[in-house]
Amino acid sequence: MKKANAESGSVLIMDPATGGIIAWADYPSYNANDFIHTDPSHFLDPISSSVYEPGSVMKVVTLSGAINAGAITPDMVINDPGFLYVGGYRIYDWDRRNHGSITYTYVLEHSLNVGAMKAMQAEGHANFYNYLQAFGLTKASGIDVAAEDTIPPPSAAKMADSQYATSAFGQGIDVNMIQMLAAINVVANGGKYAPPHIVERIGNNLNPVLLQPQRQVISPATALKMTQMMEQVVQHGSGWMSRVRGFELDQAGKTGTSQIPVNGKYTLDVWASYVGFLPALHPKFTMIVVMRKPHYPGSQQDWTLNDGYITAAPVWQKIAQQIVVDWRITPDAR
Repeated sequence: MKKANAESGSVLIMDPATGGIIAWADYPSYNANDFIHTDPSHFLDPISSSVYEPGSVMKVVTLSGAINAGAITPDMVINDPGFLYVGGYRIYDWDRRNHGSITYTYVLEHSLNVGAMKAMQAEGHANFYNYLQAFGLTKASGIDVAAEDTIPPPSAAKMADSQYATSAFGQGIDVNMIQMLAAINVVANGGKYAPPHIVERIGNNLNPVLLQPQRQVISPATALKMTQMMEQVVQHGSGWMSRVRGFELDQAGKTGTSQIPVNGKYTLDVWASYVGFLPALHPKFTMIVVMRKPHYPGSQQDWTLNDGYITAAPVWQKIAQQIVVDWRITPDAR
């Protein structure tokens, strides 16, 4: 966090098979013995009580839904001229380049907005919104802690074409970190949504009262396809700085960067994030790292240096590397 000169940052780690919270950490923290001299904003837990625009991490949800609906395939070829007209607006890829003929796997690897918008258009507004609901992104997660904050999107009928388009790549839609990681857990958990929770069970060993049941959101086959696409992000795309030693070919991930709006206009300040899991096919954990307002050295001349792949992915890598050692996790045999 300090290397990226971020204003704040948070890390959330979960068990994708159960939805259980493994770790939860925020920076900066505060001294409970001297709270009277602490900035009041530090008492607010950003993981549950702050929302942010997730940026390109949302492309995992968008493409998963479109694949599951049969609208696209990972190898389907589309044309990406670098921009798309939607609702009277010209919406660009982050690099504003003409990428020509590319696959949807390439879209995810290189985090291209045009491909995400075309996937959303291919499945249709109704299907896209239904998958936002199914992935748990239109209402609070219901986690068993106080003060979870959410800003639900408008109803499906009230969302403008341009908001559907930008939501496909994670701007113009607000989530909290719990919602976002629980959505990624769907991919890591064979297509099932596991409600996030801290308390494992209520009752006793003889008569436990289990928490909410899991629900199938996408098929296991779709979850596998998306996992394989997310592996390519790490191996060949924007997730290369997250590579954990020994797992270079056995981890899945996705970067995210989104501009922070002020008074209805986007600024050059960003939320930078990275989400991933390993081993890719049998993950022991999922983790999301979110930084608010990183100012990486040199970013005044090139704001893309604040992107999630430069700022958040290395933090993810360091934590994951330590987890692998502490838990004695080994790569899957392929």
